[in-house]
Amino acid sequence: MKKFITAFVLLGTSVSLSAAESGADALTDKSSPSKVAALYQKILAAAKKNPPTPGSIICIGSSQMQNWKTVSADLAPLTVYNYGVGGSRMSHAAELYITNLVIPFNPRAVILYEGSNDIADKTGKTKPETILENFRQLERKLHAALPQARLYVLGLVPSPGKRFELIDDIRKTNALLRQECETQPWMKFLDTTSPLIGTDGVPKAECFIPGNIHMTAAGYEVWKSVIAPVIVPAEKRFESAAAGR
Repeated sequence: MKKFITAFVLLGTSVSLSAAESGADALTDKSSPSKVAALYQKILAAAKKNPPTPGSIICIGSSQMQNWKTVSADLAPLTVYNYGVGGSRMSHAAELYITNLVIPFNPRAVILYEGSNDIADKTGKTKPETILENFRQLERKLHAALPQARLYVLGLVPSPGKRFELIDDIRKTNALLRQECETQPWMKFLDTTSPLIGTDGVPKAECFIPGNIHMTAAGYEVWKSVIAPVIVPAEKRFESAAAGR
């Protein structure tokens, strides 16, 4: 793959938001649309009040991203801000987050995690192809506004229970996102799905909260093992410029 030009990440902040600012009280992938909207507005207000450093890395996505509380330590020494919104979908990221939580703050890179809630939509209307269509809207907006920015895309978490029954759709979504990322040198797909599945073909129990779709600290260690070796070397050379602003 060609050398990246810049990076885009929706993850945790180097200076973490408080529990109230991060909307931890509303953190759930089963949130109603009104709760997701309220959480987004709370996070946006906090970001505007204490804006991220220009040229840093921003992370956006749903609750798997929002719950990544150790992102700053995991991706040290990079300057990273986490604006994950629990309950969100790729359409939210494409229509709102990229426009309001990313572009105005001029990051050099973005890390994106979305798609799980789309696939789990009980209406069955959100297909992998729909997720790809919304992702393309997001990438076009980002590149038009910040042509030097890099975009890192994380594979969908294979949560246990009923969500794992949708593993075929998860894998198809990952394949579509990977193929799309391979069309541009400034985008990269990271497979954070496969390492969370054991040799027995099911999600690793230690990586998930019992009876829950969300990951434990062990799950985020898996994320770190995949993400850090790619993003830290790629972005570290730009860090002195961001830190000096």
